[in-house]
Formats: sequence, structure tokens, C-alpha cells
Amino acid sequence: MPRHALDPTEQAEICAEIGGVLGGGLPDGWARATLRWAELAVGGSSASLAVVAEDGSSLTAAGIPRGITELCRKLRLGMYTESGGTWFTLTYTLTPERYSVHFEFDDEPDAPSFTPENYAKDLAYFPRAEENVPEWLRKKVDGLPNVYGAVHPEFGGPDDTLGPSLEEFAAVLSGAGWETGPSDRFRGELALSTDWASLGTLSRPDLIRFSGQVEPERWEELHTLLTGFGWNVGMSCYEPRGGDLVREFPTPREIGH
Repeated sequence: MPRHALDPTEQAEICAEIGGVLGGGLPDGWARATLRWAELAVGGSSASLAVVAEDGSSLTAAGIPRGITELCRKLRLGMYTESGGTWFTLTYTLTPERYSVHFEFDDEPDAPSFTPENYAKDLAYFPRAEENVPEWLRKKVDGLPNVYGAVHPEFGGPDDTLGPSLEEFAAVLSGAGWETGPSDRFRGELALSTDWASLGTLSRPDLIRFSGQVEPERWEELHTLLTGFGWNVGMSCYEPRGGDLVREFPTPREIGH
């Protein structure tokens, strides 16, 4: 959806339209409805709707009415500013007499399905002045890997898969001066670090995958180190905060039978 900066009157019109759409889908006897809606540029949206009767009891709504997502998305796009970015979560409270709406620009959305990669892409689409990037968001996007790679198997025969085991991978890097130990993210996996790189693995029996942060001027050094052990290693390197691909190191040898 293209961006169109909304003035206060246009924002109010869309908010009123949300109330009309929301009210048209509520069950009989409702007294108050509260919609919470959050979305990122990539990663989908998260929405909840709570409806209560005059006595305070909960009522069951049929779901989020059709059209709400489009209207909320239009608001999020239209309320963007270059310095402040845009909001993450809308809380819309409707009664038969009036509505109120709150936009949360700084708190993290209550949306477990949103990944750090989703947040990084949202920040790239809705950039903010650095001083307006919340600490929780900075931690998510600054912690994203800038290197993804794998030690691929090679095949010496129908039943002969060649390549290091995870234990051999750890032992060789430890011998090269790296700190190695169990991962704090994935059971049975590795955390590996040196003074210019921090990596973690997420492997399977025939493939050692790794990712992490490496000083960009030493990407080639890492690839040379790993291939120097005779391993069939490929790597992809990215700009900070989940940015674009900027360097690739293909595997030295063809993968597969």
C-alpha cells in the first residue's frame, strides 16, 4: 500500500470509520468493545477483540470484522513521520456513545509471532531517528546475525556422507583458539566466539548450519579459516539490522551426489 500522510482530519475520519465497521459486527447487548491491533510491514498482523455487556459480563463476538485490517493499516502508514516512525499497536475502545483510540509508538507489541527479522524489516520500511528507536527494538535488530553459513556434506558413495560432526566442528575451532560451549538458545547446539566473531549453530545430522555476528572486514577470514580445514563451506553476509545481502562465499565444491 503506498504511503499517504494523513492530516488530523483524515485520521479522525478513518478512526470514525473503524468504529462504524466494528460496531456493525458486535453481538446484541454489547456495551463496550476493545480492539487491539498490531502489525509490522513484514510478518502479518495480530488482533484481539474483547466485548462486554452492561453488567460487565463477556460477550462472544464473531471475530474481527472484515475491513478493520485495511483501515488500521491505512492509519499506520499515514501516521508515519521520518523522525518518530509510526505506531506498533492501536487500542480502540468503542461504546454506543463514543470511541477513544490510543496509539503505542514505543512499547513492544504483544505479538509472539513477530520475529526479530520482522522487526528489522519494519524498521527499514518505517525508519526512525536513532534516539527514537526503543531499547527493546534496538536489542532485537542489533542482535540479528550478519552472517549465515553452513558446512555442507559431501558424498563419497551411496552410503558415504563426508563432513564433520558437530563435535568435530567444535574441537577443531577450539584448537584454533575459539571459545566453544553449549548454546543458550538450542539444546545440543554450539556457541562459538573469538575476539571478532560470535556464532551459534542450528544443525542437523548431515549439515552444520551457523549464524552470528562477524566483523565485516573479517568475513573473508572466517570463510578462509573454515574451508582451510577441508570443509565444504558456504556463507552469505548481510548489512546490519537484517539489511540487504552484500557478500556471498559459495561452497568450493558442488553439493550432492
